[in-house]
Amino acid sequence: MKIVDCVSESISNTFARPLQTAVIAVLSVTLAFAAFILPWATVSQAHAMLEQDIAEGRSTMVVGSSGGRISTERCDLFRSVAGVTTAGAVLRTIELRSAGGRPISAVLVTPGLPVLQWPELPDLTPGSIVAPSTENALTIGVPTAVIIDGTEHHLTAGGAAISAGRISSLHSMVMIPSSIQNVASECYIEATPGAEAGIVAVAAAWFPATEGARTIPLVPGKPAGATSQELLSSSPQLWVILCAVGTIVFAVGSSVWSRRHDFAVYQQLGLSHRGSLVMSLVESTITVYIPGAAGILAAVVIAAFGDVRTEALEFASASVVMFLVGTALVPMASALICISVGRSSAGKL
Repeated sequence: MKIVDCVSESISNTFARPLQTAVIAVLSVTLAFAAFILPWATVSQAHAMLEQDIAEGRSTMVVGSSGGRISTERCDLFRSVAGVTTAGAVLRTIELRSAGGRPISAVLVTPGLPVLQWPELPDLTPGSIVAPSTENALTIGVPTAVIIDGTEHHLTAGGAAISAGRISSLHSMVMIPSSIQNVASECYIEATPGAEAGIVAVAAAWFPATEGARTIPLVPGKPAGATSQELLSSSPQLWVILCAVGTIVFAVGSSVWSRRHDFAVYQQLGLSHRGSLVMSLVESTITVYIPGAAGILAAVVIAAFGDVRTEALEFASASVVMFLVGTALVPMASALICISVGRSSAGKL
C-alpha cells in the first residue's frame, strides 16, 4: 500500500467509527485539560494560602546577616516596638544529653523565640524550657537531669509544643531561653497585620544594610493544618500525566485491537511497517493531538481569567510538556499493535 493510500484509509476508518473516535477524542480533551489545569490550580491555591498567611499576620520577618553580626540585645528590644508581637534569636546550639546519655537537639535562644515558634504555648515561667512534641526525654513540669556542654543541670520543661512550629529549621529543637546577650546570624520578628512596613523601616535603621544585614519576609507553617509548601509537595502533576498517557494508550490500543482483522487484510495487501506508523500517526492526530490541543487551549483560557502568576503558568506548562512527550509514544505503540495483531490475524485468514 502507498503512503497516500494509508493516509486515505486511516481517515476513512477514523470517521467510519464515530462512537469509538468520539470516546477517544473526549478522553484526550479531558486529560489534556487536566494535565494543565490541576498543576496550575495547585500552585495558585498555594499562593493564595501564602497571601492569606501574610494578610492575617501569620508571617515573620527575618533580619539576617551572613557574618553573624546581629545583636541579640537589639533583637530582644524589638518586643517593645509598636506593632511587634514578639521577637527572638538563636544564641547558639547546645550539646544536650539526657541522663541516659542520649543526645537531644537543643538551642539556647532569647526569651521571645519560643513564643514566636509555638504561639499555642502557655506563658512560660522563668527558667523553664520548651520541648517539641517529638522529644520524650523531658517530662513537662518535672525537673530532669541533663548534661549541657559536659556539666549536669536540672531543667524543667514548661511546655510541650503541639504544632511543628513556624521556623522549619527549629522544628525538632528543644529551646532553652536565656538572658545572655550575644550576636546571631538571624533575628526573627513577628508583626501584627498592617505593621510590617513600619517594622521593616525600624529594622533597616537598627540593622543597616551597610553592615551586611537585610530584612526579608518568612512565611512559616500554620499552627494547624496544611501549609502552602505541603500543598505543593502533594501536587498531582506526575500522577495526572502517568494516568492520562496510560489511559490514552489503552484506549487507542483497544481501538486497534478491535480492528485486528482489518489490519490483517491490510498486511495481505502489502501494508509495510512505515505504512502502519503513518496510519497510526494520522489516527492519533485526529483522535488525540487535535482534541488534546483543544483541551490545553481551553485550560489556558480559563487560567488567563484566574491566576496568571509566572510560577503557576510555568508549573502547568512543564506538566503539559510531559503530557505531550508521553502522548508522542501513542503512534509508535499503536503501530506496534497494528503489526502484531495484523500478523496474528493474518495467519488465521
